[in-house]
Amino acid sequence: MNLTDLKQVLDERSGDSADQFVHHLRLQGVHAKVVARRRRRIAAWATCVVVALAGIAVAAVVPGFRTDVTPTPADSPSPVRTIEGFPEYATGARVVAAKSAAFPERRIELTIVPTTLDLVIFTRCDGTGDVKPDERVSVNGHFLYGLGCGGSSRQLSWDGLDVAVGRPATFVMTITGAKRFDGTDTVPVAIPDSGTFGLAIGVRIPFDQYPLPPRPSGALAPLPRTLMAGCTEALCPDAVIIRSDPADPKRPVRRTVTWKATDSVEMLARTPGLLHVRVNGVEITTGEWWDYEAHTVGMFGDRNGGWKRELGLDLRSGDPVTVEVEPEHVTGAWQVVFSPA
Repeated sequence: MNLTDLKQVLDERSGDSADQFVHHLRLQGVHAKVVARRRRRIAAWATCVVVALAGIAVAAVVPGFRTDVTPTPADSPSPVRTIEGFPEYATGARVVAAKSAAFPERRIELTIVPTTLDLVIFTRCDGTGDVKPDERVSVNGHFLYGLGCGGSSRQLSWDGLDVAVGRPATFVMTITGAKRFDGTDTVPVAIPDSGTFGLAIGVRIPFDQYPLPPRPSGALAPLPRTLMAGCTEALCPDAVIIRSDPADPKRPVRRTVTWKATDSVEMLARTPGLLHVRVNGVEITTGEWWDYEAHTVGMFGDRNGGWKRELGLDLRSGDPVTVEVEPEHVTGAWQVVFSPA
């Protein structure tokens, strides 16, 4: 199954945007050095300062945001505060700058002065009914991505994008079109004249300083046994499935497998936490969860040589390969699935 197939299946089976998931898969493959730099940046998180340019409306900034603010303790419930329609906290980040507009406007421009490069870009489109606008996001005139509107994106490298700590960076969100599902297919339609859209920038914060939602009462539901694309273990015998220890979900799990080329790696966790996935000692990705919704996250596989280029992993079918999953902070069931090509 390739990424196009995966996108089609997700369109059919999920209410979320398959474009966003495929985009996420493509972004997750990074060199181990980038992973190491990312961790150092997370440990040294800071904020962004919004500046207003001539002719541009001042963006909304979190009032009183400063580096000495005492964070909300983890697992303590608090009202969900929004900033220009965005939750203040989402996906491991705190929104520090945001701006919104109403249709028929088509463009939002937001300028910040980052004091960290560990940034998350959020977008939203609301009040458009069954019409889903398309977006294009750029920074300093450089294209970042174009997707169905709504979601988050995290750049793991800002090389070549003229983004640096202490230097103004201008993010632009442009509405480029719209589509609607007509019951059979997704078809282009006119951009709506009503509704709102928004752009926000968040900064990553350490896990133990993130205000996690309260744990649901009672026992957590088990993870589904059905894998990506409706596959089951019986129907997909070549899939490598690594699951948490039922007695101790925090225990690392290691397996040696006979390698076969993979199309993608899908990860699922029932609770907030991280899953560090390593292949032959190289960390290929880290799955992250910040709530109890058990969303699937993933990355591309090695079928087209991407792991060799990005990670230095040269795997050959038939070789014995060690796969390890190291949980961090998780307190419930999880699983990692290497889907065969």
